[in-house]
Order: sequence, then structure tokens, then C-alpha cells
Amino acid sequence: MTAQETVFAFEQTLENKTKKDILAEKIIEMIVTGLLRDNDVLPSERELSQLFGVSRETVRGALRLVAAYDLISVSHGSKTRINAGEAQLARFHDSYAHMSPIGVNNYDIDTVFESRSLIEAAIARKAAVRIDQAGIDKLRRMLDAQAEMFDNPVHFQLSDKSFHKLIAEYAGNELLLKYSEELYSYGLNIRRSVMLEPGAIARSYGEHCQIVEALARGDEDAAEQAMLGHLTSVYSTTREKMPG
Repeated sequence: MTAQETVFAFEQTLENKTKKDILAEKIIEMIVTGLLRDNDVLPSERELSQLFGVSRETVRGALRLVAAYDLISVSHGSKTRINAGEAQLARFHDSYAHMSPIGVNNYDIDTVFESRSLIEAAIARKAAVRIDQAGIDKLRRMLDAQAEMFDNPVHFQLSDKSFHKLIAEYAGNELLLKYSEELYSYGLNIRRSVMLEPGAIARSYGEHCQIVEALARGDEDAAEQAMLGHLTSVYSTTREKMPG
């Protein structure tokens, strides 16, 4: 199958999206944007089902779709690994170009984090008003899982992305959600290096806990300050790892 045929088939598959199609799209997006890298080990089916709130059957179906595009290696009894060589990624770059229309990685870190702070501060305030107990319970389950990920930066980054997305969804503004996701994708290769530092994941986890507790109280000011504190930490640790 040619690169053009691969992209066309992928886009056709997503016209009538099922849960497995949507999950496959999310996994492919994470690979193309660099959140998941070549040879990374994916979480287990059980962990993926918990992370994305879908059944294990949906996870298996999604992984079959992703494997069909040669982006993961799946074998019975072995861990599922990312297969993201240049040839595999080249098939999807054009298809996913529309997902970052502002070209976030073309901007300097100060511009990006100033924008991200403004957007996620607004998200935190709105989410504090709108989030329900079911949403708080979901976030706390994420925290429970993250508490077991201090030695697993790949799994933590996946959970971190889902954590921020869930809060943005509860803000109830699709445009804020869209831009928060784009800004989140900035410097993911650098964030991986940060997560490998001793104590980095534990620190981020603690900041997540503060955000959730503020949201649970419905405290807009505290939620905003907790989110800004977290983003300040992300900014400073990312800047420290940047070349030059």
C-alpha cells in the first residue's frame, strides 16, 4: 500500500467512527506528535482501558487498527511496542498536519507557556464550576494510577495528557479544549527528558493532587492558582532542558 493509499484508508475508516476507531486515532496521534516514541512499551490492555475509559475489547480492536498501519508491534505473550520509524511516520504527517494549525513548535517557549497559562487558567476556573462528582472520581482514579507510575515516564505522560484533557472537557468550551491540546504538544521530546529526572514525576503528581482538590471544592481561585503553579513548574523544568 502506498503512503497516499494508507492515509486515504485511515481517513475513510474514521468517517463512521466507533469507539475503537476513536481510540486508534488517539494512539496514532500520540505516535505522530512524539508523545509515544519508537520502541516505547504501551500500557497493558487493562491499563489502556482504564486510562481511556473504554472496554478491553475496544482496546484490542483499536490496537489491531494501529498494527495494520505498522505503527505498533503486537505479538502474543509479549509487550506491545511502538514501531515509529521514519517510513511509518511519513505516511501520517500530512494527514495530521491539520491538528497543529498554529505550528506550536515553531514558537519560542516563553510565547507558548504564556499562551498555555492563559488558556489553562481559564479552563481551571470554568472546570471548578462545572465539574461533577463523576468527573472528580475520574480524576482521583487517574491520580491513584499515577501514584504507581513514578518509575514509568511513558505511562505517566499518557496519563498526564488524559488528565489535562479531562479537565479541559469539563470547562465546556471546545475552542479552549482544542488550543489546550495543541499547546500541550509543545516540546514533548524535552518533557520525556524531564520525566527521567529523579523526583520529577512525583513532583508533577503532587501538583495534580492540588489541582484536583481545588476542583473538588469548587474553588475557582484555588483551581486557577494550582494550575498556574503546575504550569510554572512545567515551564521551568522544560526550559532547563532546552539546548543552548
